[in-house]
Amino acid sequence: MKRFNAESPGVMPTLVYQQDPIRKSLKALGAKWTLLILRDVGFLRLNRFGQIRQNNPGLTARVLSRRLRDMQREGLVQRNVKKTMVTYSLTPQGEDAIYILLALLRYGLKYHAPSGTAPRPLPNLQELLRVYLKSSKSSSS
Repeated sequence: MKRFNAESPGVMPTLVYQQDPIRKSLKALGAKWTLLILRDVGFLRLNRFGQIRQNNPGLTARVLSRRLRDMQREGLVQRNVKKTMVTYSLTPQGEDAIYILLALLRYGLKYHAPSGTAPRPLPNLQELLRVYLKSSKSSSS
């Protein structure tokens, strides 16, 4: 395998399959429903199984259960059991994934806004993050 060298144009950079961080990240976050579950727990503050399922038409209980289990194993969400109530919350690793959701939100606002809506200036990622952090502080108080 040739290594990337900025001084030798024409040689494409390659990553060893097992060490490709994008591939590993997509494996953790790319399963169907995973990013929407992160959205629900992180942005919408839905922390109960039924709330998440109800907010995602087409998501079956079996798939949601599997995704939550996979996300726990990956370290994205934490399952909290209090007497007879089970809730889910983001772990620090799950909170880091919020940046990905914010970038997707900004992209969606720019390129997939409903037709017929007036164009408006897009918030930058720092503004979106500030709003997210403000809402997360107020909901934990």
